[in-house]
Amino acid sequence: MKKSILFLINGYGVEQNDSIAIYSKELMPCLDSIINQNTLVRVPNLFLDYRSAYRKFSMGIDRDLSHSLVEMNIAKNEHSENQLLKYIANETVKKESNLHIFTYIDSYNSFEELSEYIKVLKLKMNKKIFVHLVLSQKSLMDYKDIEKGITFLTYEMGTNIKVGIVSGESSFNDLASVREIVKSFLTETGEKWKDYQKKLEVFLTTKMVPFKARPFAANYGYRLEENDQILFFNYSNVSVEMFKTEMETQRYRKIDMSTIGFYSLFPIKCGELKIPFMYNYALASTCFLNSLKSINTRCLVLDKKANCSIINYYLTGLRNSVDDNLKYVATDDGFINDPIKLLEALKTYDKELIIINYEIDSSKTVEELKERLNKIDNIIGHVYNYCIDNNMALFISSLYGMTVDMYNKKAELCKINLYSKVPFIMANTDFSSSEYSLLEGNLFDVANTILFTVNNTFPNSGLLKKKSKLFSLFQKKKAPAPEKIKYNNYDGVIEKVEPEADPHVVLPNQPSDQHHVEVQQQTVASTPEAQAVPAQQVVQAVPSVQPNTQVVQNPQGNGTNVQ
Repeated sequence: MKKSILFLINGYGVEQNDSIAIYSKELMPCLDSIINQNTLVRVPNLFLDYRSAYRKFSMGIDRDLSHSLVEMNIAKNEHSENQLLKYIANETVKKESNLHIFTYIDSYNSFEELSEYIKVLKLKMNKKIFVHLVLSQKSLMDYKDIEKGITFLTYEMGTNIKVGIVSGESSFNDLASVREIVKSFLTETGEKWKDYQKKLEVFLTTKMVPFKARPFAANYGYRLEENDQILFFNYSNVSVEMFKTEMETQRYRKIDMSTIGFYSLFPIKCGELKIPFMYNYALASTCFLNSLKSINTRCLVLDKKANCSIINYYLTGLRNSVDDNLKYVATDDGFINDPIKLLEALKTYDKELIIINYEIDSSKTVEELKERLNKIDNIIGHVYNYCIDNNMALFISSLYGMTVDMYNKKAELCKINLYSKVPFIMANTDFSSSEYSLLEGNLFDVANTILFTVNNTFPNSGLLKKKSKLFSLFQKKKAPAPEKIKYNNYDGVIEKVEPEADPHVVLPNQPSDQHHVEVQQQTVASTPEAQAVPAQQVVQAVPSVQPNTQVVQNPQGNGTNVQ
């Protein structure tokens, strides 16, 4: 075992040609020194957020497994016989009402999958279907697919299919924005753009990514009426509690909400209400937790409390289970931003692998971004020296990049493009740069590289490649021992202090019973329980097996086969 630290600067990536210069030796002298002494590779990476990045890191897949399950059902034409879908169509016809579909869009594939279900519904009912788009993409480049998808729904799916409200997903997590959406949904008031192309152009011009797009309506006649049916076409366990609660306030228009039918594609969170759903989430057999277990390695993740449940969801293969091999430390008090406090905390942790999450993508200005990077660089220097003193390995990387426009101190708008590739730096005396090189891969390969260096019994060496004997003949000497980072006012030595009981560890010591999942084909459930873990519990997940879980095998991390 080789104790290791993965130091993540999330949002930090390789500068592209159209970006202003951010990185410099003067700004990040410690990182520059570490790079010069160790091994670096630039890893292709097109992610812009935590969820997508940790999914790839843990399971090796680019999209949620729920997409694979839906695609499988469509390919087998099983979606046309789905009992809940038939029920929704029957209720809409019986009550002489309309159907509203709130569909979450993360790519053009989402439009294609939705259209297959709409085709089934059209065969079973001759009623209006209003499609309300919830945009979850994080890149301006996605507007082309969004425009293409709206055009497809508008002109190819028939006159009974209308696009209603269009909004970024972030609006469903903010009360003021939710009220704006609900008011539009109930009264048809608010911003309307029948020429939706022009509105999308406005978003592009103002650099408003789809995820943060302000709500607008693309048609008339879409308001909710009594006896209407609502289907949430979701791919993850999103929350609609705020949305439904606001509809029930009666502040905009009196409507008997007991006549409204609520349904979902996959389980969703809605308070105590158990909304019927078509499918449960697929679970990945390949995930970071299972890899840890295979080499009897324990991992500790340091991050903000709100992020811990998100990270745990993906590291456990979408199970949200609690396990002794994977623990979390809440960093909301900011102790990781103080190098002395951080090092003292590290002394108390006995885990073989520690992942420390920092982020820079919340910076508002160029100066704030540079100041944040400079402070992180100082912490990197301390952690690097700590690893040398304790014969530990240090990995420095980022799980996603960023592409945004920021103002500098001259009030000039500057493009920050740290997108497309992220750095992966390995400082490990067991795999020195004189004997090993790093190949270009992906985040899943990064995870496997770290696991292999922690315990070389792990079957996947990831990005590591041993240099040829011919190459070694040209090496003059054995690689020198790593040198400590030198500071102007700090020599890398900290007085020994007896550690106190760690106040940051918040997870219970509770083993998980969710190691194996049986496959069953039930497709309708009335009591969805696959909920996201509340942030206040910091991944105190319920380790229960869902009755209709699909298991997805992904042994290589480069594809999915739904069983």
